[in-house]
Amino acid sequence: MATVEGLNLRGSRWSLLILIPKDLQASYGGKTKINTALKTSDKTEAVHKGLHLKAKWLDEFEAKRKALNPQVLEAVTPELAQVLADGARKRVLQTDSHRREGNDPILRALSLVGLPLIRAADGSIPLPKRKPLEGLTDRELNALTILNTTQSQETGRALAGLNLRTVLPLLQEDARALGHTITEETEGLKETLKAYLRSYRQAWLDASRRDSGELIDEDSHLPLTLTQQASTRAPVASSVQAQGIAKGQTLRDIYYQWLKASPKTRDTTQACSRSLDSAEECLGSPLYVQKVTRTQGNTFKAWLQEPDRGISPKTARDRLMYVNSLLKFACVELEAIQKNPWQGLSIEDPKTTTRRPWKDEELHQLFSQPLFQAYEVPPEGRTGGGPAAYWIPIIGLYTGARIGELAQLRVSDITEEDGIPIIKITDEGEGQRVKTAGSRRSLPIHSELIRLGLLGYAEDVRKQDPNGSLWPLLKSANTASAWFSKYRKSIGLNSRWLDFHSFRHTVRTRLNKAQVQEQVQDAITGHETGGSTGRKVYTHLDMEDRQKAIQTLSYSSISLPRVYADTRRLRGSPRE
Repeated sequence: MATVEGLNLRGSRWSLLILIPKDLQASYGGKTKINTALKTSDKTEAVHKGLHLKAKWLDEFEAKRKALNPQVLEAVTPELAQVLADGARKRVLQTDSHRREGNDPILRALSLVGLPLIRAADGSIPLPKRKPLEGLTDRELNALTILNTTQSQETGRALAGLNLRTVLPLLQEDARALGHTITEETEGLKETLKAYLRSYRQAWLDASRRDSGELIDEDSHLPLTLTQQASTRAPVASSVQAQGIAKGQTLRDIYYQWLKASPKTRDTTQACSRSLDSAEECLGSPLYVQKVTRTQGNTFKAWLQEPDRGISPKTARDRLMYVNSLLKFACVELEAIQKNPWQGLSIEDPKTTTRRPWKDEELHQLFSQPLFQAYEVPPEGRTGGGPAAYWIPIIGLYTGARIGELAQLRVSDITEEDGIPIIKITDEGEGQRVKTAGSRRSLPIHSELIRLGLLGYAEDVRKQDPNGSLWPLLKSANTASAWFSKYRKSIGLNSRWLDFHSFRHTVRTRLNKAQVQEQVQDAITGHETGGSTGRKVYTHLDMEDRQKAIQTLSYSSISLPRVYADTRRLRGSPRE
């Protein structure tokens, strides 16, 4: 089992011992170590928490060192000036957002001036409690409007008179947070202060615009128009440039630049975005590219491979690879960082799973269970998703569709085309995805599915929510996949190469034995058809061709009674 240095057991609960570097011990009151409780007795969970906690401590140590020993800048580059100006804007608008969320007690106190207040027994004056969904009161909004107007006027006067000293302390504070010391002798300071003051002034104007209900984005910035005077020492500027860019750019910023660098397919774009979402979920957001550490890389790697994450080894490998590629892009192409801290980090490429079709005896063992013979679906609250546990495996057996495609179906995806009942596999709905362009398809509904009551089930769900999921009790495709794996093992189907995806192999094998054309097989299973001729044939396949192919699917080893009664409740026994 993986572990983390410093993990220790105190009684029955795990803790993490962090050793404070000698050069930082004075900053922690002379302490040499800190033992933090992880609040768990489970070692696997303790390792996960410990990796997260250690990464945070290492980042804190790095920030402490930079704050204690900031680099004295000889010159400010245009890139660093832009970062500082953006910081001025964020400083104002983030504070304004904090106030609008009702988190500023001073603003609340100002709004209560002139109102009768009741003192508590200890002499204090408690502020009225705010209800969970309440916004600012009229008095609070008036107080905020006055505050923003006043600040806007004052910064306007400072900009009109080019009184740059008014923002010098703020700029120096922001620079120290980035690990730099800026003095009045720093070359390019005047132009940088002008840019900072313009951004600061614009931010207060935007805060005032919020008072009238306008939507203002905190992350946008005011482009700089620095003159060449901002930096004339090229060698010094280049030594600072990477740090200036990196500290102001997040991995999300790098992602957007990566998108623009060269054409990307939609699948690649979505896969990279999902990978970055995972990194932000694991490590926190925003992820500033200069602050990303090797420890965080190992944390993310371990997080992706946690069994309860429900991520396959291949997906885990790909997600780490995509985030790593963004760091490489930031280093090699943008020169935003000097070294990729995750270089060499990878998850071992799993060997291609040798999946196989289901055998007749295995199909009999699966579909002879009470779930399929008596509609004993998992109760609400269980991970099987209620009726989804019954329908999804049967649909998979008669379509060869992927579990993710079936788990994301909406009631509107059970429809008709050319007078034929179909299942529509699409990415048009909210949260719906497809693996490739060829995965978008319409599948004729097998007569056996109609006999078992699928159309009636869909209609019952439609009556409750015409725009909702076909499986109201199912949380996600990962949940469905994990449940099915656990379920088949619980009934003795433990073969290593047997899983839901094996239904696709079963369908493909049966279609092939029925001598269905390969292009038709591809159209049913959602595979891309190679070759220009093949693509032409694929394009002109009509629904009747697919329906004839689907109807060749027959399984003599199973016998499924109709156990779903139309208009039944989503949960319950076969009869009302």
